[in-house]
Amino acid sequence: MKFEMPKYHHPNFDQDFLVNAPNVTLEEVQVDGISPRNYHALSVFPEYFKINGKWVLATQSRMDTVCVAIDKEGEESVNIVEFRNLKKGDKVVIGRTEDASEGIYVWTQGFLEDSADSDTFAFRSGRSRETAFSVDYDTLYDVLRYEKANNGYVTLIVGSAISLDRDSRNALERLVRQGYVQAIFCGTETAAFDLEKGIYDTTWGQKTFEKEQNTTKNLFATINLARKYGSTKALVESGMVKDGFMKACVEMNVPVVIAGTIRDRFALPETINNVYEAQNAMRSHARKTSTIIMMSAILYTIATGNMTPSYNEFDGTVRPVYMYTIDIQEFAVNKLADRGTLTAVSIVTNAQDFIRNVDRALNG
Repeated sequence: MKFEMPKYHHPNFDQDFLVNAPNVTLEEVQVDGISPRNYHALSVFPEYFKINGKWVLATQSRMDTVCVAIDKEGEESVNIVEFRNLKKGDKVVIGRTEDASEGIYVWTQGFLEDSADSDTFAFRSGRSRETAFSVDYDTLYDVLRYEKANNGYVTLIVGSAISLDRDSRNALERLVRQGYVQAIFCGTETAAFDLEKGIYDTTWGQKTFEKEQNTTKNLFATINLARKYGSTKALVESGMVKDGFMKACVEMNVPVVIAGTIRDRFALPETINNVYEAQNAMRSHARKTSTIIMMSAILYTIATGNMTPSYNEFDGTVRPVYMYTIDIQEFAVNKLADRGTLTAVSIVTNAQDFIRNVDRALNG
């Protein structure tokens, strides 16, 4: 069966309660980074704002942000802004209701069929631990083929488990080289472990886990080399890195955002240690992401899921942003839903097995 992207349905704006709804109330920011009282905080759901008698859809709606309106006649639009990025003079939407009574309308049925008798905003039904996940894999394969064929933007969050296994590391490298990946978010050690394997053919300082104790000697030597050359790109271009997904990303011009953490002992040159700068770098990709796959990195997963819209507009078409979260712990994959990202598909499995399955399905 051929994959079809779900079609988005706008509300019927001829309904009396929408026709008679007032324009939204706007209030200007007086001090950078400080919102007016009673601001309207957004969620992951599609939301409309009535400006000059016109209902405007907020694309890129995401949790814990505010809506800044452009109310110039004929150019009505909205920007979704983090509180810290508010500027003096920005016109912030005021109101805490969602039923159009204050010019704010939350619409939960945009991707449901016209005949669907439901008020939930979801692209799939929930799964339990007794449910087979094969349908989720099959849908993911179709989504990734669709994205590649239609110039989609696929972002991966990669945990260190992927770097520590030979086959999963090779699988990710092939996916990057075959054009299925447009951006990667990870931590320093995930990237450094991959580079260590590509330079020294070791993982945790050893070629096999049976013969030696783990050591960070080669890991730190790898980071030292990157700092000596000035960048991971220069290290790869030196010819020292023989394989791996970091080498593939450099050669395929796939950006890798490495956000620093309080646990980092020694970082690659590209590691972003300022949390706001790291958020901005991640969000620059999240805003254009059409499918996101989050593997075995719970903190990066929660952060990325909260900053990624559950729907967006691409080339004039509103469509879902597909989200997948993968972890061996059921707690980890459920955590994202607990934080409010309702549309993520959760697969409880070893991330190493998962990425190998994806590679096998797409690349043979």
